Amino acid sequence: MAATNEQIQQAIESFFLLFNGVVVFLMSCGYTLIESGGVRSQNAGHTLFKTLLIFITSALAYWLIGYAFAFGGNPNVILGTRFWASERFGSKDLYPGVENFTNSNNVYKLNNQDPYIHFFYNYMLAFLVTNIAASAFAERCRVPVYVLFTILMSGIVYPFLTHWMWGANGWLGAIVGARDYGGSAIIYLTAGVAALIGTIFLGPRFGRFEPRTLPLFGHSIPITSVGAILVAFGFFVLNSGGDHRIIGKAYGDRVGHGLINTLLSGATSGATYYLLQRVIESINQPARHLKRRVFLSTVNSILCGMVAVAAGAVAYNPWSSVIIGFIASLSFLLWSKLLIKLQIDDPVETAAVHIGGGLWGIFALPIFRRTIGPKTDGTFDENVFYSIIYRITLGESWRGLLNSLCTAAVVIAWTAIFITVLFIILKLLNLLKVSKDEELRGIDLFQHGEPAYALRIYCAACGEQLQGKTIEQETVGTAGGGLRTNFPTIVTDAEGAYTLDEMRSHRPYRIFQ
Repeated sequence: MAATNEQIQQAIESFFLLFNGVVVFLMSCGYTLIESGGVRSQNAGHTLFKTLLIFITSALAYWLIGYAFAFGGNPNVILGTRFWASERFGSKDLYPGVENFTNSNNVYKLNNQDPYIHFFYNYMLAFLVTNIAASAFAERCRVPVYVLFTILMSGIVYPFLTHWMWGANGWLGAIVGARDYGGSAIIYLTAGVAALIGTIFLGPRFGRFEPRTLPLFGHSIPITSVGAILVAFGFFVLNSGGDHRIIGKAYGDRVGHGLINTLLSGATSGATYYLLQRVIESINQPARHLKRRVFLSTVNSILCGMVAVAAGAVAYNPWSSVIIGFIASLSFLLWSKLLIKLQIDDPVETAAVHIGGGLWGIFALPIFRRTIGPKTDGTFDENVFYSIIYRITLGESWRGLLNSLCTAAVVIAWTAIFITVLFIILKLLNLLKVSKDEELRGIDLFQHGEPAYALRIYCAACGEQLQGKTIEQETVGTAGGGLRTNFPTIVTDAEGAYTLDEMRSHRPYRIFQ
């Protein structure tokens, strides 16, 4: 029997959602590569293991309770109450559909996707949020912290926020009328706040601010660049596919706008930051080893622009996204410098990117969104949205700012409460941070027993190695019972190659003496 139009539409949109979920997974991998390349080589493997651990733990937590809280369906405005561990879940069971609204419009209930694919897609978002937040803990966090943090984030914190904004009857979206199409607040601000609080409790890495502020450079720009490409790819999909639909002229138009606006906002933000940072350095003229990591920070500025435009990527005109990206770069620069001023050590600037971009993005939505929207049949419906740029005289346009303020306040307060309580408990139990010795000599080897690279290639910032006391000497014996002494005469760091004598006079080395 030939498939009906409705069945074909469901198949296309299910595949569209499946494709988006796979790309979001690659996006999470990209964040891991940015983190791995942005830290010192002796801790690179730890970041990769962290992502693997989060992937495993978040899958189980979201399957058991997270999805039920987010999309469990019923009139409850606070939380969902069914589909625990996928109980009675699927088209052949008692509850055939997933009762959720699209991210962009809570007027229409659009259940065109297979429920299992819907679960897969939303789990990938939970994994993304948790992985982003945990990247701020790099180079000093114990393994059990990641497990408990993941259970809390993917099982409780993020699912509740998801239900409130995107659930069938969530109070923030359905009652208050707030909007957050691509998750500037619900996804990225949540991750940024969790990252900031965890980083504060963990404290700075050894040598980052004592005896004076000193950058600890990452070990691999190529790895970071590959990660940036994957993350940007994910933003293109996530910022254009939040409707979960592509059939119909209006939805096709929105997907196209999401792609172009994400591109323009990210490019503008990256270009603006790079030029500003060069101007600042030409004025201040800092010493070479005190300069900012321009490549990583430029990458982060691009991502900040994409985070900022996410809240309304499909609802902006392209010129609006350029303005949003320009302001996002300023927001990222200010947050980055503020955290350094407060001596908060965020190795890959996770909090600056996602708080700076997320906060600005949720407030940019009621200012710039265009007054156009889709009908249920996929055709255009004019005069749906109100915004300050297009309808400045209407009170409804200004009400959007109050809705954005409410959204930001809820996300910050909800996330801060849970993460603060968790890290207080872990700190009291002395389970947060690895020892200074493990941090300097390599978490890879001393926490996991397997370094990311050959032992002799470890980062030159490790004082133990520069003194000739390599891990090889301490752990590998010769046939005669002695120790290997073949420590290389040349060691490298992110700033170039140095001999041992040169490195002993180099400032990053002397702080370990």
